[in-house]
Amino acid sequence: MSGLAGIISLNKSRKNKKRTNTLLDKISHRGEKRKFFNVRGNYIGINTNYDFKARIGKNIILLDGKIYNLDDLLLRYNKKSKSPSISDTEKISILFNSSGEKIFEEFKGSYALVFADTKGDVHLVRDVIGRKPLYYYKDDETLMFASEIKALIGFTGDIQEFPPGCCMLNLKNPRRIKTIDIEDYSIMENPDPEILERKLEDHLLESISKRVSNNNLSFGVWLSGGLDSSIVAAMLKEFSDKIYTYSVGIEDSPDLCSAREVANHLGTRHTEYKLDVEDLFLNIPKVIYYLESFDAPLVRSSLGNIIASKISASSDVVFSGEGGDELFAGYNYFLEFDSSRIIQQEMVNAINSLHNTALQRVDRTANVYSVNVKLPMLDEELLNFVLKIPPKSKVRKDKNISKYILRKVASKYLPTAITWRKKDKFWEGAGINDILNKKIDTIITDDEFIRRKDLFNDVKLRNKEEAYYYKIFRNYYSDVDVSNILLFTQDFN
Repeated sequence: MSGLAGIISLNKSRKNKKRTNTLLDKISHRGEKRKFFNVRGNYIGINTNYDFKARIGKNIILLDGKIYNLDDLLLRYNKKSKSPSISDTEKISILFNSSGEKIFEEFKGSYALVFADTKGDVHLVRDVIGRKPLYYYKDDETLMFASEIKALIGFTGDIQEFPPGCCMLNLKNPRRIKTIDIEDYSIMENPDPEILERKLEDHLLESISKRVSNNNLSFGVWLSGGLDSSIVAAMLKEFSDKIYTYSVGIEDSPDLCSAREVANHLGTRHTEYKLDVEDLFLNIPKVIYYLESFDAPLVRSSLGNIIASKISASSDVVFSGEGGDELFAGYNYFLEFDSSRIIQQEMVNAINSLHNTALQRVDRTANVYSVNVKLPMLDEELLNFVLKIPPKSKVRKDKNISKYILRKVASKYLPTAITWRKKDKFWEGAGINDILNKKIDTIITDDEFIRRKDLFNDVKLRNKEEAYYYKIFRNYYSDVDVSNILLFTQDFN
């Protein structure tokens, strides 16, 4: 929950100081406190809501997010601090001073990192899944970067997404340091189902435990009533008795009803928000501005998400079940595949597309209201274990159900109706779909849609709803080449 920005240039112009502050001004919603540094004539800065030490010796460390394995790395490399209690930035500094840039390959977490070393070199690093955002513009003389596209608007339209799992040094091109690839995971052969379920349960609990750093905090959950958010809420109860849950949907929609059932079962302090047509359409421009996309499924799901963010802002930490469908083959299209290898490849593809689809939604909607969101389903240790589970343990065509092993674990924590509930897209479960389509059909005529649907070489608007969102998007981002930054959601009804 921070915003990064900076300008690295061969031309050490003092104008870049003002320009970097302008970048940070445009993403001031990502944090109220600003730290700003001159790095040998270049400028980097962060907006944040946290107090932390950014300058460690001659290193400067700016971090959006959290790296979870710093203590493990210090132990592995036998590195100790003079102080018994040191900050994460100090740990990063110690590790870098010992191992150099190679240490970035070993970081596990949800982060975008700016590291200025003792020589004045600036390193940009992004986690392998892309849970925290980063964008940039680069030519032969200048690099400009920021956490959101809107910061770079006005300086350039040639904006690139900084690739997940990459590191960049000064004006060099980003280089890949980590990947999630099908060949990286050896599938277990005929594991005992009960042992596998127990191990999965342990990994899930551990991924939540890492994110419960202080039991004095108030913990919330974005609760859709689906399997993923429900099991996260249930397991969070193992660490805190007082859990707040937040749900959004049309009155009497399946999601609201299921979420209410889960909240009653777990005894959470539950808040639900009932959407109506006016709510949805008033929020569409705001959602598109912050989301930085006109991808119709992504905008739809963000309409509920931004309200969930607003009503959960009082919680110190809010948990989301995001990522469960990708890790456990939860989407209905997985039931169409007969080959285990194809299922595995499609899971990897889905995980690798999260950075500018669902994770973009989670990041942007959370930051509008300064919500500190945790994503335990996308913990890297959990991911490394889950991708070794045989696909047949996740997709059971004989039972016409996906996420089978996760449902088996969830059956210890949740009511049967929730555990075995079939997958709905969020906007269907929340009741958003019909409302949007009916009204937009009266706004965008058939002729207008035909005129607008062909945008550029490889991108076409898929329906009137997307054409409506595109018109609003262009009001904010008229000069951006979206082919560099936009990935359309595949699972589109």
